[in-house]
Amino acid sequence: METLAKDSFAITLRPSQRAALESIAAARDTLAVLPTGSGKSAIYQVGGLASGGLTVVVSPLIALQRDQHQALAARRRVNGEPVRVATLNSTQRSGERRGALARLGQGELDFLMLGPEQLANVETHAALVKTPKAITLFSVDEAHLVSEWGHDFRPEYLRLRHLIDVLRRPPILALTATASPPVQADITRQLGMTNPRIVVADFDRPNISLTVRRTDPHAKEGDALLERTTAVIVSHPTPALVYAMSHARCEDLAERLNLSALKAGAYHAGMTARQRAQVQDRFFAGELDVVAATSAFGMGIDKADVRTVAHAGVPASLDDYYQEIGRAGRDGDPAHAVLIYDPRSLRIPRLFAAQSRIPDVKIRSVVRVLAEQPGQVSLETLVSAAGVSRPVAERVVAELEELGVLGVLDTDGQSCALFTGTPAAADSQLEAAGRRRQAVLGSRIDSMRHYAETTSCRRRELLGYFGEALPADCGNCDNDTVAAQFKAAPAKPPSRIGESPIAIPVSVEVGAAVTHPLWGTGTVLSEDDHELVVSFESVGYRHLTRATLANGLLTPA
Repeated sequence: METLAKDSFAITLRPSQRAALESIAAARDTLAVLPTGSGKSAIYQVGGLASGGLTVVVSPLIALQRDQHQALAARRRVNGEPVRVATLNSTQRSGERRGALARLGQGELDFLMLGPEQLANVETHAALVKTPKAITLFSVDEAHLVSEWGHDFRPEYLRLRHLIDVLRRPPILALTATASPPVQADITRQLGMTNPRIVVADFDRPNISLTVRRTDPHAKEGDALLERTTAVIVSHPTPALVYAMSHARCEDLAERLNLSALKAGAYHAGMTARQRAQVQDRFFAGELDVVAATSAFGMGIDKADVRTVAHAGVPASLDDYYQEIGRAGRDGDPAHAVLIYDPRSLRIPRLFAAQSRIPDVKIRSVVRVLAEQPGQVSLETLVSAAGVSRPVAERVVAELEELGVLGVLDTDGQSCALFTGTPAAADSQLEAAGRRRQAVLGSRIDSMRHYAETTSCRRRELLGYFGEALPADCGNCDNDTVAAQFKAAPAKPPSRIGESPIAIPVSVEVGAAVTHPLWGTGTVLSEDDHELVVSFESVGYRHLTRATLANGLLTPA
């Protein structure tokens, strides 16, 4: 692997890349959770070429597919011949598509890049099944999209497991830049991974300072966020990204920043594709100091010299937050991540979480249609007969399959097999799953709130959420700066009352499995002298005082 990486790709492997490649070489399913810029693409490129067969890569971003296609086509195999790569996505001309399918059918490819919409394409399915070249690696880029707990769940990714099964289950490589332990578990479950190796590393970005700035509680929420965000951007270095919660707020921020002698542009889904492309191009060319954007901006974007990333409001989770602040300081120079915090803005992610729940009446409608069918039913028929949207039908079908009461989708991804359960039982289980999902989503918002309000080291809080322990305070966040100032101040005489806190002689290791009488089993993500962060399977994240150990509420599993 080392020689191939150097000779064919001119890179030296990092320990995290090497660990993932060793797992692939052993034909083991692998999930690599590595931050942007850590060389995730090199893992499937080196591993795929070393396997000697066909590597299928599913990637959601057209621009990223093109970049990776061009990069691979410029490489050479060990025998000196060029790497053979083709792409199938919805933007291709018919001639390009025919050429890619012909090369696939003749076994003339080393890599095939797929857009996610191809997972439901009958022609693509048939060509993959019939290709004479063995598929030796199936790679899923941006794998958090397969998880219902991921920050941008996409129902079409539910078809991945069925496609992998149809292709006789080649080794799976899942890649993502952000996935907390519950998301990791959901990815491996949704993809049907067998005994997967999970590689999580390199999450700490010590060059990014972490700061929270509160708004004026006496001002109107919108005005307060606008004023504080503008002040933050004006006082921090550019280029800068500002993430906002709505199209209107992006426009307001861009307008206000332009009045502050900065060159700013808005970027959101309400703009045309051409308008968004122009803003992006101007930002990359250095013609804009700031882009005020929704979360639509950034995935697959690599501008190394972004100096500041600010959030005008609270994201839905620390997964989202980490992904977005990771776009700062990729050149390794000092950068800043600033969260403008107004507790009132928490209502927005809570509203989105509530809207993501499938109403019970729609669940029952889908279940009834499935139960009344004597045989297979197409998804189109299911959508029409149940009176629901396709994403709702796909979600219910996927959950019924996971419960074991519905057969798998056909190879074309368009039909589901005979319903074998009872409607009442299926309704009950799906509704319970919906309540659990809401509890987990709520806990993720609570973790984001806790990060904003904590007085401890913010980096320890952030890394602990992803299951990484920081041995000491980082010294590069606002809370650590305040703590250092207090330590430097003259010491006060100790009081007679409460001179020393009572030590609780109970501890637990990070990564340990624990049990709570109400929430069941969980995993300890981080701990310090003040609290524990535990991820429970039933309710998500909980921040607990150490007294839960001392009083026996939290015990080893």
